This record gives sequence, C-alpha cells and structure tokens, in this order.
Amino acid sequence: MEHGPLPARMGLACHKCWKEMDVQLSRCGGCRRISYCGTECRNSDWKAHKPMCKALSSLEKNSFAAATLVSLLPKKPITHIGEIRKLTDRQIAICLTSLQRHPTAVAVEHSWLDSEPRCIVCTRTDMVIRMEAAMNGTMADDTKRLTPCPQCMLSFCCSPEHWEAARKLHQEPSDDLRDGLSQCQMNKFARGQIMFETTMTSWLDRRGQLVWIPQRVKSRWVSLEGVSWEDGFDGEIRKSFGMLAPLPITFLITAASDTLSMAMTILYGLGKLNDDDGWTRKHTLAVHVLGADIKEVSCSRVFEEILHRLPEVKTLKLIMCGPEVPRRDSLDHKICPDCMALGRSYVLEYAAVPYHEFVEKQGNKFERPDLCIGFNSGASQVTWYTWPTTFKLLVERKLPSLFTAYNREEAEGDAAMLRAAGAAFHPALGPALNPWGSMKGVPTAHSVYGFQVENGWLAGGFR
Repeated sequence: MEHGPLPARMGLACHKCWKEMDVQLSRCGGCRRISYCGTECRNSDWKAHKPMCKALSSLEKNSFAAATLVSLLPKKPITHIGEIRKLTDRQIAICLTSLQRHPTAVAVEHSWLDSEPRCIVCTRTDMVIRMEAAMNGTMADDTKRLTPCPQCMLSFCCSPEHWEAARKLHQEPSDDLRDGLSQCQMNKFARGQIMFETTMTSWLDRRGQLVWIPQRVKSRWVSLEGVSWEDGFDGEIRKSFGMLAPLPITFLITAASDTLSMAMTILYGLGKLNDDDGWTRKHTLAVHVLGADIKEVSCSRVFEEILHRLPEVKTLKLIMCGPEVPRRDSLDHKICPDCMALGRSYVLEYAAVPYHEFVEKQGNKFERPDLCIGFNSGASQVTWYTWPTTFKLLVERKLPSLFTAYNREEAEGDAAMLRAAGAAFHPALGPALNPWGSMKGVPTAHSVYGFQVENGWLAGGFR
C-alpha cells in the first residue's frame, strides 16, 4: 500500500489523490481515520484500504484495548516532551498488540498509528475520544474531537484548556531547531514543503528525493564558515531550474539540501578537523561513509559537489561501508564534462560489512581516509549493538571522524557513546546544530513534538 504524504496519512488530504486544496474532504465511514475528496477516490482506494479499515474499526470496538488506552490518559496536561513521548509509545504498542495482524502489515500499521493526530499535552486521539465517550455511555459528536492549530494545521489539542497549556510548547522558539524556529513555524514550513514536493514530482527520483548539484567547478576552495544554503546555492539553483528572481525558491533549495547536505557536511567537517587547507590540494581525497544504506547509495551523485568545490583534487575516492549497503561492484562514477576534461575522477566502492570488519579484512592494505563519516547513524537508538566496536577502532587508530544525527536527542545519545569509546570532540563539531544540515524538517513519527532533519545535528567530530 502507498502510505502517501503526511497530510494524507493524518486525514488532512485525500488518501488516494493526495489533494488537500480546493476539495471537500470527508472521512471514511468505517475507520473514520482517513479522508477522501469524493466517491471516485473512495471507491478506487477501497481494495487497498479495506484490510486496515476493518482492523481499525475492530480496534475501536475492542473493550479491553479501549479500557487500557483510556486508563493511560493523564489527569492533567503534560508539557514534558520525554513523558509525552513515552506515553505515546505505550499507546501505539497497545494498538499494535490489539490489531493482531500479519507481521508483513506491521510497517503499514506503524505508519498509520505513528501519523495519527494527537493532543499535544495529553496524547488523546479522535479514536480514544470516541472510546472514552462510549465507556461513559455517551456519543462523541463533532464538538468532541481534536482541534488543529489555526495557523499550522499540523498540531492538535482536544480542548481550549489544553490548547492554553500547549501554547508555550507549540509557539515559543526552540533551540533544538535551526534559526530558533517554533514548532508552529516548522509545521507551516513542513506543510508547504510537502505540497511543493507532491506537486513537483517530475523533479524528484523514485524515492521522492531531489538529487541535484550545480553544473560548475569552483576556481578555488572557499571556506564554508558563515555561509548559508541560500548564500551558497541561490543563484545556481535558479539558473539550473529556470527560476528567475523574484520567484521564491525556498522549497526548491530545501528539497536540494535534503540530499546535498551529505556532501556539504563532509566539506564542513574536513575544514574543521584540519589545521590548514592542505587537504584541499591533495591528489586523492578519500572519504569512508560508515553505516551507509540505500539513502547514501541512491544519492551518490551529490558527492561530486566535493570535487566541484575542490578544484585542485584530482580524484575523490568514496567507500560506502555498512551491513545495509547493497552489494555492488566498485565503479568510476560518471562525472560532469568539465571534471572529465580536467582528467578528474570519482571512484565509488562498496563494502557490505560493519566498518571495523572492513578495516580488519583490509589488514596491511588498509589506506587511511581523510574522513570517516556516519550520517544519521542512530548509534544510540536501534543500531547501538553494531557501533561500539567501530567507535573504539576509530579512536584507537586516530581516524578523523564525524557523525550526524536527526535531532538533539539522538545527537546527545550518540555523543555519549563516542565519549565512552574515548573520543575527544572538536569544540565546533558537537553535539551541536549542523549549519549544513538539511533545511527540511519532517515531523517526528509517533510523537506530538519534534522533527527529523537529515544531518540536522552534529553528534561529534574528532581525530
């Protein structure tokens, strides 16, 4: 089943055609979880939606699940983000257990449950509100349902009193986010970005990514210190896509930054971890990407921007290493005509094993890289078991390294693991917001607060 963009999963856009503007949406009469713009979309989507619709309808009628979910509701509003997240996780676990569907459906169910609108400060959903009313022998009418923020339409509360309690959390600037934006501001930006990307699909690849680099080679290396995405790419992206001023291109730059962030973070890290600019004049620049997966592989073209900003480097050698790396042969990556004319090359190799195993297998043939980098490693989250040995190796061999994370929580967790392995961080490299993290923020799944940003935080850089 196609999960669709966030508004469709939340019931804020048509689940079939994804339209949300200039249409009259109505809820599915069965699960009351998703919306359609009309009978045609409802009927054409029914075969795909039917299994989940019946499962959700059955869940709502499950008296044990209802009693358990209602019993978890707090007596008063909660504004501590950690407590809210734990409560949401428990509620989703109860729902998944009660659904009792085939294991292959778990990913789809998680997507639906993770995206379900919830009250910011008590985690009630519309379904739980209906369960609560049924237990009290009443019916939940339209006046007893979640109310969206009138400004961003992506955050919800179950009552005016709870909106008052949530106001500070929702509207005040956050030091977890770039430029000190509030959740409400980030939500508005995220909503606009989603609308842009669902409209401009012809510019995106099969994974919904904009994989783009400027078609030029810089005449010399220029430090990235104090430079923003807009400073660095406004003119070039306008030229490439034919977007003349004063047409706004914020959403276009944002889409490009989501993949280009990897190349720019490598350059930023190298600039910080080296005492001079000698690295910018090396014949061969070697970068090892640790914990790589389909994300890095599918966006491998963006790393050519490293060559484009380092005109004195002749060869970029990139090794993508990790258990989830697709097994492929090494290759000389196709590069732009300007680079080819200058006799330059981009060599891409793959190693489908954890990095410490790769180094051990290389033995005396191991060539020290200029940088080891792990993008959004999740070391302290679900993949913690593969990383301690790698971290120890990086520290003991004094290999220049940098790790990024989706958010502050993950960055601080990863930083603690790196420090436990003996890493001493460069003061500018973490834990801290990454100036070259993606501009795109995706509301965190299974949470009423927070955003996932590609390379949004630097967990730690050291050598």
